[in-house]
Amino acid sequence: MRRMLLRALSISLLLFPAACGYRLVSAVQILPGGVRSLGIPTFINTTRQYKLEQGITEAVLQEFFLRTRVPVNSDASGVDAVFQGVIRDMRSSPVSFDKEGFASEFLVTVQISAKLVRVRDGAVLWQNPDFVYQNRYVLNSRVTEFFSEENAALGRLARDFAASLASTVLTR
Repeated sequence: MRRMLLRALSISLLLFPAACGYRLVSAVQILPGGVRSLGIPTFINTTRQYKLEQGITEAVLQEFFLRTRVPVNSDASGVDAVFQGVIRDMRSSPVSFDKEGFASEFLVTVQISAKLVRVRDGAVLWQNPDFVYQNRYVLNSRVTEFFSEENAALGRLARDFAASLASTVLTR
Protein backbone atom coordinates (compact mmCIF):
# COMPACT_ATOMS: atom_id res chain seq x y z
CA MET A 1 0.00 0.00 0.00
CA ARG A 2 2.78 2.40 0.96
CA ARG A 3 4.67 1.61 -2.27
CA MET A 4 1.57 2.34 -4.38
CA LEU A 5 1.05 5.63 -2.56
CA LEU A 6 4.67 6.67 -3.22
CA ARG A 7 4.37 5.68 -6.87
CA ALA A 8 1.12 7.66 -7.28
CA LEU A 9 2.70 10.67 -5.58
CA SER A 10 5.76 10.45 -7.85
CA ILE A 11 3.64 10.28 -10.98
CA SER A 12 1.48 13.20 -9.89
CA LEU A 13 4.58 15.29 -9.18
CA LEU A 14 5.90 14.53 -12.66
CA LEU A 15 2.60 15.45 -14.30
CA PHE A 16 1.93 18.56 -12.20
CA PRO A 17 4.25 20.91 -14.15
CA ALA A 18 2.73 19.80 -17.47
CA ALA A 19 -0.78 20.41 -16.16
CA CYS A 20 0.14 23.94 -15.13
CA GLY A 21 1.49 24.82 -18.57
CA TYR A 22 5.16 24.77 -17.58
CA ARG A 23 7.63 23.53 -20.14
CA LEU A 24 11.34 23.50 -20.69
CA VAL A 25 12.61 26.23 -22.95
CA SER A 26 15.95 26.20 -24.70
CA ALA A 27 18.42 28.73 -23.39
CA VAL A 28 19.52 29.41 -26.98
CA GLN A 29 17.22 31.91 -28.65
CA ILE A 30 16.81 32.91 -32.29
CA LEU A 31 17.43 36.41 -33.59
CA PRO A 32 14.60 38.00 -35.58
CA GLY A 33 14.64 37.91 -39.39
CA GLY A 34 16.74 34.76 -39.71
CA VAL A 35 19.94 36.53 -38.69
CA ARG A 36 22.87 34.09 -38.59
CA SER A 37 25.69 36.51 -37.77
CA LEU A 38 25.62 39.74 -35.81
CA GLY A 39 27.83 42.80 -35.65
CA ILE A 40 27.69 45.07 -32.62
CA PRO A 41 29.95 48.08 -33.15
CA THR A 42 30.84 50.22 -30.14
CA PHE A 43 27.79 52.17 -29.01
CA ILE A 44 27.88 55.95 -29.25
CA ASN A 45 28.13 57.60 -25.83
CA THR A 46 26.48 61.00 -25.51
CA THR A 47 26.78 61.01 -21.69
CA ARG A 48 29.58 62.40 -19.56
CA GLN A 49 30.40 58.97 -18.12
CA TYR A 50 33.93 58.09 -19.23
CA LYS A 51 34.20 54.85 -21.26
CA LEU A 52 30.60 53.82 -20.51
CA GLU A 53 30.12 52.80 -24.15
CA GLN A 54 33.02 50.34 -23.98
CA GLY A 55 31.69 48.46 -20.94
CA ILE A 56 28.11 48.35 -22.17
CA THR A 57 29.03 47.32 -25.73
CA GLU A 58 31.29 44.52 -24.47
CA ALA A 59 28.55 43.24 -22.15
CA VAL A 60 25.97 43.34 -24.99
CA LEU A 61 28.36 41.43 -27.28
CA GLN A 62 28.83 38.76 -24.62
CA GLU A 63 25.11 38.50 -23.83
CA PHE A 64 24.05 38.04 -27.46
CA PHE A 65 26.80 35.48 -28.00
CA LEU A 66 25.69 33.45 -24.97
CA ARG A 67 21.98 33.65 -25.73
CA THR A 68 21.99 33.12 -29.51
CA ARG A 69 25.10 31.06 -30.28
CA VAL A 70 25.52 32.93 -33.58
CA PRO A 71 28.84 34.51 -34.51
CA VAL A 72 28.91 37.93 -32.86
CA ASN A 73 31.67 40.46 -33.37
CA SER A 74 32.34 44.16 -33.03
CA ASP A 75 32.54 44.75 -36.80
CA ALA A 76 29.63 46.00 -38.89
CA SER A 77 30.85 44.35 -42.10
CA GLY A 78 30.55 40.73 -43.19
CA VAL A 79 27.51 40.04 -40.98
CA ASP A 80 23.78 39.48 -41.59
CA ALA A 81 22.68 42.23 -39.18
CA VAL A 82 24.08 45.09 -37.15
CA PHE A 83 22.93 46.08 -33.67
CA GLN A 84 23.43 49.82 -33.17
CA GLY A 85 23.10 51.78 -29.96
CA VAL A 86 23.36 55.35 -28.74
CA ILE A 87 23.67 55.77 -24.97
CA ARG A 88 21.60 58.89 -24.42
CA ASP A 89 21.61 59.24 -20.65
CA MET A 90 22.93 57.73 -17.46
CA ARG A 91 22.02 59.09 -14.07
CA SER A 92 21.92 57.96 -10.50
CA SER A 93 19.78 59.10 -7.61
CA PRO A 94 20.33 58.22 -3.97
CA VAL A 95 17.50 56.14 -2.49
CA SER A 96 18.85 55.29 0.97
CA PHE A 97 21.33 56.79 3.38
CA ASP A 98 23.55 55.45 6.17
CA LYS A 99 23.73 56.70 9.80
CA GLU A 100 26.11 59.50 8.86
CA GLY A 101 23.81 60.78 6.12
CA PHE A 102 25.84 59.51 3.17
CA ALA A 103 24.04 57.87 0.26
CA SER A 104 24.48 54.10 0.39
CA GLU A 105 22.07 52.90 -2.27
CA PHE A 106 21.44 54.45 -5.67
CA LEU A 107 18.83 54.05 -8.39
CA VAL A 108 20.80 53.99 -11.65
CA THR A 109 19.00 54.70 -14.92
CA VAL A 110 20.48 54.11 -18.37
CA GLN A 111 18.62 55.26 -21.48
CA ILE A 112 19.58 54.25 -25.00
CA SER A 113 18.29 54.31 -28.54
CA ALA A 114 18.90 50.94 -30.19
CA LYS A 115 18.03 49.09 -33.36
CA LEU A 116 18.79 45.84 -35.14
CA VAL A 117 19.19 46.32 -38.89
CA ARG A 118 19.50 43.58 -41.53
CA VAL A 119 22.46 44.47 -43.75
CA ARG A 120 21.30 43.09 -47.13
CA ASP A 121 18.15 45.21 -47.38
CA GLY A 122 18.41 47.75 -44.55
CA ALA A 123 15.24 46.40 -42.90
CA VAL A 124 14.86 47.35 -39.25
CA LEU A 125 14.18 44.05 -37.44
CA TRP A 126 13.86 45.57 -33.96
CA GLN A 127 13.98 49.13 -32.71
CA ASN A 128 13.47 51.03 -29.49
CA PRO A 129 14.37 54.71 -29.57
CA ASP A 130 13.85 54.99 -25.80
CA PHE A 131 14.99 51.79 -24.06
CA VAL A 132 15.27 52.51 -20.33
CA TYR A 133 16.97 50.29 -17.77
CA GLN A 134 16.77 50.96 -14.03
CA ASN A 135 18.18 49.10 -11.06
CA ARG A 136 19.27 49.75 -7.48
CA TYR A 137 22.92 49.40 -6.55
CA VAL A 138 24.49 49.50 -3.10
CA LEU A 139 27.79 51.33 -2.95
CA ASN A 140 30.23 51.94 -0.15
CA SER A 141 29.76 55.40 1.31
CA ARG A 142 33.42 55.78 2.38
CA VAL A 143 35.05 57.93 -0.28
CA THR A 144 38.32 55.98 -0.40
CA GLU A 145 36.50 52.70 -0.99
CA PHE A 146 33.81 54.20 -3.23
CA PHE A 147 36.30 55.05 -5.98
CA SER A 148 37.90 51.61 -5.86
CA GLU A 149 34.44 50.11 -6.39
CA GLU A 150 33.48 52.34 -9.32
CA ASN A 151 34.84 50.09 -12.10
CA ALA A 152 33.30 46.98 -10.54
CA ALA A 153 29.98 48.79 -10.16
CA LEU A 154 30.02 49.87 -13.81
CA GLY A 155 30.80 46.27 -14.80
CA ARG A 156 27.79 45.00 -12.85
CA LEU A 157 25.62 47.72 -14.37
CA ALA A 158 26.80 46.86 -17.91
CA ARG A 159 26.10 43.12 -17.44
CA ASP A 160 22.66 43.73 -15.92
CA PHE A 161 21.81 46.24 -18.64
CA ALA A 162 22.97 43.87 -21.41
CA ALA A 163 20.88 41.01 -20.01
CA SER A 164 17.78 43.22 -19.93
CA LEU A 165 18.37 44.52 -23.47
CA ALA A 166 19.04 41.07 -24.95
CA SER A 167 15.92 39.66 -23.28
CA THR A 168 13.82 42.46 -24.75
CA VAL A 169 15.19 41.98 -28.26
CA LEU A 170 15.01 38.19 -28.25
CA THR A 171 11.47 37.94 -26.84
CA ARG A 172 10.08 40.60 -29.16
